Amino acid sequence: MKILVFSPFALENGRGGEISSMELASGLQTYFNVDFMDTNIITSEKLLSKEAIRNKLKGVNYIGKMKLLTYGIFDKTFTLPYPYEILKLLRIVRRNDIVYFSIFNFKNVLTFAFLSLICRRTQFIIGYRKPLYSEKIISLYNLKYRLSILVLSLFKKRFNHHTLSKSAKAFLTNFYDKKKVFHIIHGINLDDYKGDNFSKKNNKLLNFVYIGYLDDVHKGIGILLKALDEFLIENQNLKVRFEFCGMGPLEPKLKAIVEKYPNLVKFNGYISNEKISDFYKKNDVYLFTSRSEPFPRVLMEALASNELIICSKTIGSNELLNGQKFAFFIENLTSELIKEKILEIYNLWNSKPEEFKQLQVSAKKFVFENYSFSKELEMFKTLIEKIS
Repeated sequence: MKILVFSPFALENGRGGEISSMELASGLQTYFNVDFMDTNIITSEKLLSKEAIRNKLKGVNYIGKMKLLTYGIFDKTFTLPYPYEILKLLRIVRRNDIVYFSIFNFKNVLTFAFLSLICRRTQFIIGYRKPLYSEKIISLYNLKYRLSILVLSLFKKRFNHHTLSKSAKAFLTNFYDKKKVFHIIHGINLDDYKGDNFSKKNNKLLNFVYIGYLDDVHKGIGILLKALDEFLIENQNLKVRFEFCGMGPLEPKLKAIVEKYPNLVKFNGYISNEKISDFYKKNDVYLFTSRSEPFPRVLMEALASNELIICSKTIGSNELLNGQKFAFFIENLTSELIKEKILEIYNLWNSKPEEFKQLQVSAKKFVFENYSFSKELEMFKTLIEKIS
């Protein structure tokens, strides 16, 4: 059986979506004949080298990029596929039994809907890896998803729908046949997190970390930095340290805080995916302040590193962590509530170190038992065998 995994963005972006798609392709290669294709869409700086991409693909047949015309209007970027690129994609899709792609934009959906009319023996699996709606009343994002759902509801026979969360599955069954909507867990490769992580931690300090994109619109970093500045003014002489890894528009604001508190806050810049587990392992608490996330990979990586979580409420974080004692939820994303949770965890660490460590142990156990990539891969294998 031949399978095509299609990434709507260039692999060089090196974000969670691109990495997950490469892991899926390399995993499926154990059972099937897999091709991989991406596009030329670069969202910001290139974070993955060609060598890093080859290592991630692990011998999967990479057949190149679909080239799209990219143009900007005001602060928005739009793409349009060239006609000859659609013909090239048609030839590729025709020789595959299964095509997996993540929903990206309405044109992406229209392209594959058109191809499904011609490639009548091919089954398509659509991955819903982003939030299904925006909280904005008037939103192009919401319009994109509603139009996509409308179009795909007309192509019921050969389209299957893969969700990361149970809530997303429940939402999509309002529009699609329940037998065509599948919830598959989002697992991570746990090889880098095996062994004793405690030997890498500094017991004399409580270490907090954030790893990811530095913006406020999606990740809530503006609120987090405000809370951090206020916390360090109000709570001096505590045995704490805060560390940040990543890149984004709020880098200048973060660097200003580092300059203000050089012994308490550290900024490492962007860290490659191959080295990122080392930064998780040496810290104790992960700071998650996202405004919307379908199923956050960073939370699983943090838990696998024996970290507790200070956590905003999103669809993904609620489903993953609800009821877990190692997760300290922020009811609303405000600087005051973030400060309260930081102090609450600090007091626990300082006054009840054994209880604190036991929570760290249970965090790692939770991920290893429930969210391994091997479990995700088996679920995908079962889905593919079912629909083929």
